[in-house]
Amino acid sequence: MGRVLWINGCFSTGKTAVATLLVDRLSDAFLLDPEVIGGVLRDRLVPPSVYPGDFQDLSLWRTFTREAVVDAAERFDGIVIVPMTVARHEYFDEVIAAVGRRVRLDHFTLTASRETILEREAGRADETGDWARKTVDWVLPALADSRFAVHIDAETQTALDVTDDILRRISL
Repeated sequence: MGRVLWINGCFSTGKTAVATLLVDRLSDAFLLDPEVIGGVLRDRLVPPSVYPGDFQDLSLWRTFTREAVVDAAERFDGIVIVPMTVARHEYFDEVIAAVGRRVRLDHFTLTASRETILEREAGRADETGDWARKTVDWVLPALADSRFAVHIDAETQTALDVTDDILRRISL
């Protein structure tokens, strides 16, 4: 049985960069991206007239994500790396905490200031900037809650520094 390493944090804190570096550094790592599940639900499985605007608000996304992560950890004798923002306390309990009750879980939340997040978002080539601007004011304080520990400073550290920090913390 494998283990799960969940990288949480607000948009533009470096979750994907850190997850990619972890996969590159660990010979037994697999990247599982719940954004893909959300995209399929949004684009192919949920009629537009009933789509809530955020795929995390779909109970199907939360269930599918939780079960996909657990299934991967149970079948794969390595580390399943999951870069995904989950900031609503009830969704954290339903997805991440539930994963931790079933398989070994290491959870980290990358942190940065509102100003840094918005500055990084402005420089991104993809279309997440609007979403980040709309959500940063509730996501940042939500992620400061102790349930989202261990918090790692991603404002002053590079993605490589954060990766090294995580590897030290999980003793790899």
